[in-house]
Amino acid sequence: MTGGEIAAVGKVGQAVSKKLLAEDEQTRDVLLRLAEGTPEMAAAARSMAARAAVKERVKLKLYEPFARMIGVSKAYFEDTFPLEMATKVANIPEENLETPAASVAVPALQGLSYTFGETSLKEMYLNLLATASDSRRAKQAHPAFAEVIKQLAPDEAELLKDVLAMRNIESARLTSKDESVTWIWLSHLLKLENKDGSPRVEPQIPIWVENWSRLGLFAVNYLLISSSEGDGWVAQRPEFLEVSGEVDGEISFTTGIVRITDFGEQFFMAIS
Repeated sequence: MTGGEIAAVGKVGQAVSKKLLAEDEQTRDVLLRLAEGTPEMAAAARSMAARAAVKERVKLKLYEPFARMIGVSKAYFEDTFPLEMATKVANIPEENLETPAASVAVPALQGLSYTFGETSLKEMYLNLLATASDSRRAKQAHPAFAEVIKQLAPDEAELLKDVLAMRNIESARLTSKDESVTWIWLSHLLKLENKDGSPRVEPQIPIWVENWSRLGLFAVNYLLISSSEGDGWVAQRPEFLEVSGEVDGEISFTTGIVRITDFGEQFFMAIS
């Protein structure tokens, strides 16, 4: 029962025997009948009606138009999805809530059906659908964005949101020279920190940066001047110290910038 129902029942609880309380469904019906007419019950009824209305509104606008097109199980979309989406569209005025374009909604719903167990990816899909369902922002929801989310790993998506919010982040490439050959030991070492200021280390970052660049979210640009060991923030990173301990010879680094693109900027707006 809801909080309102429980409060209403509390006013009449003494009128119900312990035997009756042991019978779940029958108890509920009796208690609700006894609570009829109380202010708490009226408030609970309004709350239940509002939730039911929002749930049906979401299903009508966001799911039912595409149910046959996506061809997936209805278990999630019939029950959980309307409630989750209701929180995303709660602040959209009725006159601005619209059925999203199929080019955005269908791939987003398909992706959601396979990843709703992964919180980071699910949030991106839900936010994308909310953006596409708001007539004031619908143009921000590019059809390619669902495909971008589809090509992210869950942990990668978590970090991506943080990096997108930063817009630009310093990066470095670790190298060494062997006669005329330059060896690249680590690409895309990012200047990331934890909340306590300590270095944030993630072994998959070089691969993820390559993926973000491939997807058009970021442009990677390294400067032409190489720095030597001991200079700047790079030499203090655990990754630099690890490579230096494993490689014979001097490790140098080239600094650069991982910069958000216009496409990445709009993606961030659509999934935030």
